[in-house]
Amino acid sequence: MELAGKETGKGRRRALWAAVAVIAIAAAGVTGGKIVLERKATDLLAERGGKAGSVEVDFLGRVHLRDVALPLADGSNVHIAAVDGRPKILFLNGVLEVNGLDIEMAIGKISIPHASVEGANLDPGRLTEILSNKSAASLSQRIERFAARKISAPEIALTQAIAGSEQKTIYKNVALEDIANGRVARYSADGASFEFAMNIPDGDGATKKERLTGSIGAVTGRDFDAASMARLYTEKSGPEDMEAKPLYGPLSVKAITFSDGQAHFAYDEMRSNGFSMRMPTEPLLETLEKLTSVTNPEELAPEERRAFFARILSVADMIGKGDMEMLGLRIEAPAKDGEDESKKVGLTVDRLALQLDGRKLDAALHGLSMGEGGDYVKLSEASMTGFSWDSTLEALKKMAGLDEQQLGAFPFTTLLPEFGTFRVAGIDVDMPNPETGAGNANAEDYADETDEADALAGEGPMPDAERADEADQQTSQAANPAQQPATTAVPDRIRFTLKNYELALTSPYNGIPTDIRVRYEDLSVPVPADAQDETFAELRKLGFEELVLSSNIQAAWDEPKQALVIKDISLSGKDVGSLSLSGLMGGVTKDFFSGDAALTQVALFGLTAREVKLKIEDTGGMAKGIKLYAGQNGVTEDQARGMFTMMAAAVLQQFAADQPKLRGAVDALSRFIAKPGTFNLTIRSKAENGIGAFDFVAASENPILLLDKVDLEATAQ
Repeated sequence: MELAGKETGKGRRRALWAAVAVIAIAAAGVTGGKIVLERKATDLLAERGGKAGSVEVDFLGRVHLRDVALPLADGSNVHIAAVDGRPKILFLNGVLEVNGLDIEMAIGKISIPHASVEGANLDPGRLTEILSNKSAASLSQRIERFAARKISAPEIALTQAIAGSEQKTIYKNVALEDIANGRVARYSADGASFEFAMNIPDGDGATKKERLTGSIGAVTGRDFDAASMARLYTEKSGPEDMEAKPLYGPLSVKAITFSDGQAHFAYDEMRSNGFSMRMPTEPLLETLEKLTSVTNPEELAPEERRAFFARILSVADMIGKGDMEMLGLRIEAPAKDGEDESKKVGLTVDRLALQLDGRKLDAALHGLSMGEGGDYVKLSEASMTGFSWDSTLEALKKMAGLDEQQLGAFPFTTLLPEFGTFRVAGIDVDMPNPETGAGNANAEDYADETDEADALAGEGPMPDAERADEADQQTSQAANPAQQPATTAVPDRIRFTLKNYELALTSPYNGIPTDIRVRYEDLSVPVPADAQDETFAELRKLGFEELVLSSNIQAAWDEPKQALVIKDISLSGKDVGSLSLSGLMGGVTKDFFSGDAALTQVALFGLTAREVKLKIEDTGGMAKGIKLYAGQNGVTEDQARGMFTMMAAAVLQQFAADQPKLRGAVDALSRFIAKPGTFNLTIRSKAENGIGAFDFVAASENPILLLDKVDLEATAQ
């Protein structure tokens, strides 16, 4: 037992000494690591021309830097009051706390009072790869090597001063989450406030400083590729960069507001599904530097000018696919000067959308309403589809290197973009007529304007005695309407609605559209009951309370057949009828689309008329006319219809007797007049090439000569 006790005592002493040895070794390791980290931090700062007031690493491996100053390559400076952090050690990820971060740049300043980095992979080796000047890694590669679970800052303030304007923006509670491989999986901010001060023209040749304030609500976004953004600015495209790559994913910014103290502007939300860009052929920073170094492109040599414009076009060609939606626009501004300050001019838009695909653009607007008091303009929808500036950019490339002599022969029409299709729907307008000045002028203003006009004419203002005589004359005319001169009254207000309007200019050849469509549907104009305008008065007599019109023009060039296909030229009125023309015109060569006026004029003489179709449809117009005629002449509608039919038949038959080739057309027209419905007439050239311009010139004095050159076909239903 005594021996056993001695052995146990020796074991305890060995264990104690072993523990002491472990602690000593650990302490030595920590001390060594402390020295290494302090030296590493000092060396990295010195390598980049920076310095710190103090660098300290405690025995727990935490790094403490104070009063850090770091100059950047572009002349900017970074100052940090304090950095406290722990690099990644074994299974423990790095953490970093930054206080008093200020970045001074040529155009402004970024201030971050406090920021924290959680779950970072900032071990000493990784820090060297990211920060050291000796690292061969590019900026995008350094960004890709950094990873963190979260970066957050309660506040970020940006101050800028550009071209006489000042701007300050403060973001609240900014967070970037799940950062890896150069991408930010999610980013957000609780909101921001901003303030602008800028010099704007005051209308008198001077400028005045206007101050705008505003704010935004919650900002959320996903999939921002910071490494790709760095590549755009610092690298050129490679073989793997042929296609555009996503730069950021879905983004939403809510509750955007602006105000200058009088006018107010707001959006409920601005959002996007993402945006992609393609790599440039040279780094974007280099391109921008070269562009800004040129003050007068016209003075460049042809090759230099071509390179200058090529750089501009290369920036445009970086655009890939993207979209943006702005919802719930509201604008409120004071009424015009001199009017009641309580009156406001308001504009609202439910939705505005833009969609980019390289050189193509589609846009749409929904639910526009603008008004002041009882005056308004409303629009249900407006859209533009198929717009492309591809032809414009290609023409600019060709044009950029030409000298003055070559520019003289350049087809400038090729600079036109492809306009695509423009469409509006649901227009409703009710506003004062600017020609009458109703609602915004008074008699005193009118008198002042009259005196001014008389003075300019050299007659001087009208004497009071003459004014009195004129007033007596006007009173006399009012008492005796028959003595008043005939005048055409202009409506005090503009009122109309339009169901649809569409303009399509597509399939350009040398920039000139070869497929055209202009159409409007249900243009409705009310006919006032007390209308003094002669046209409106006649429409009222015909029984119209509103005039509803529709029209269509549609034509396309058939290049292989060198023909212009007139698909439709028509006009129709509700409860009246319609008139439409279609046809085929030959001899339409490429010279019409050359952009050369001389070639176009010569080509006009080669035009030929091959076929023309006329269609007349009555839906009540003749009945209304007969009713009006009967009322004015004291006869019944049947009597008026009989008289009109008999007179028309007599005239037509006499005409057909002299020209037997018109017999079929005259018979069909007579049937249509007797019983209105649909009348169709087709005029077709007997010659395959059609009737030429010289044939029409020869027949200008005697159109009957053309009858031998055409076939007629007519029907009435």
